[in-house]
Amino acid sequence: MLPPCAILERRVTFVNGGTPPTEEAAVGGEQISIETILQAMKSDPEVSHPPEISRISMMRQMEGGVHGGFISSTDKALVVLYAGHYHPGGACLPSSGCYLVYDASSNSLHAVPQLPDRYSFSALGLGAAILSRGSGNYVLAELLASKTSGSPDGALYLWHWPNPKGQWIRNDVHLPPQVLDHAYCIDMAFSYGDSSVCWVDLLTGVLICNLLSQKPEFTFIPLPEGYSVDVSDRRRPRPREFRTMGCVNGAIKFVAIVGYNENIDSKDQMIKNWTLSPDLKAWKAGNPLAVSDLWSSKSFRERNLPKVAPSFPVITTTESEVIYVMLNDVDRVPTRNFWGDVVGVDIRIKARYMLRVEPTQSKVLHSTKFIINNVTSLYPELVASEFSAYLYGSKGCQTMARFGCSALAKTMSQQFTFVADI
Repeated sequence: MLPPCAILERRVTFVNGGTPPTEEAAVGGEQISIETILQAMKSDPEVSHPPEISRISMMRQMEGGVHGGFISSTDKALVVLYAGHYHPGGACLPSSGCYLVYDASSNSLHAVPQLPDRYSFSALGLGAAILSRGSGNYVLAELLASKTSGSPDGALYLWHWPNPKGQWIRNDVHLPPQVLDHAYCIDMAFSYGDSSVCWVDLLTGVLICNLLSQKPEFTFIPLPEGYSVDVSDRRRPRPREFRTMGCVNGAIKFVAIVGYNENIDSKDQMIKNWTLSPDLKAWKAGNPLAVSDLWSSKSFRERNLPKVAPSFPVITTTESEVIYVMLNDVDRVPTRNFWGDVVGVDIRIKARYMLRVEPTQSKVLHSTKFIINNVTSLYPELVASEFSAYLYGSKGCQTMARFGCSALAKTMSQQFTFVADI
């Protein structure tokens, strides 16, 4: 059975796998649009049970296009990514990419054009958020800030699918002062309920908006007291390395590895979590887990895991009591100049593990070791996604198994690659 929620690699590769363009596509020598090339690709998901990592790659069916994409957000069967080098508010050429929406339930792709007025506003980060409306319908949203002072101070662009007019709808909006005052940077985006999405700055707080409202308005929720970080006078760290947020069983949850980015010894760090109340007014702290307690637990020791600081936390949409963390066992090799002087440190990964941890029991429930090669990134990019539960109608099959859906699964398994849980 497919996992109800997967841990998905945000980086998506586009590989050659199709046929050259047809004669009809090149009639008159006209250049094929980037949207046409990308929408013609075939998805190739590789699904694994957590803590294994799932991946999506795309096979080109036409020549040209771009080399890859980056997933911004997911909701149910839907995954939205920035394809190519496109990012709103940037200076990229118009032909360098677009949005690409993957629907796992129908194994289809929708290419969504770039935003209009792209020079009027600046990106706030990973601002592309998708909200499923069921039956393949969705709302794609992009939140931008104005490049000039005055009103409006932001723009919310919406793309509704199906979209008979094929146009973005622009809503001029007023952003909360916390967003403007703290140089808000969107680290992640996710859906909340049936009508809202969340844009999260993991150092400041979460911005919530009802996309189905006639006049979209924003609610800003600061992080738990004492956990907002002002980086106005220093370089911004990589928050996804030690924090995460998501909607777990209908509630917004925040996780922080306290001390990770504060020059605190690994053994003295703490994995903490909070859940936001349904009225969005208060954070309730969950059971913390000291890294030293994790290291000393029988479940950790019997797996011969390295005593290194946990990092890159992930929470899935279905496991309220579970946190996934990564262990990077590295070597720090001095780098020297021509005269033999040490000029820096080269960090090389020796081993990488992903752990499924239950803080209430200070217990490792499952772990997996990854194969390391020369292209392994020191900074993985991961997001929880329910797309795995919807592949070729799997959501329906799970509730109708008694009617013989195994035959369908056997037939459709030829179209997808699965990695068994080990």
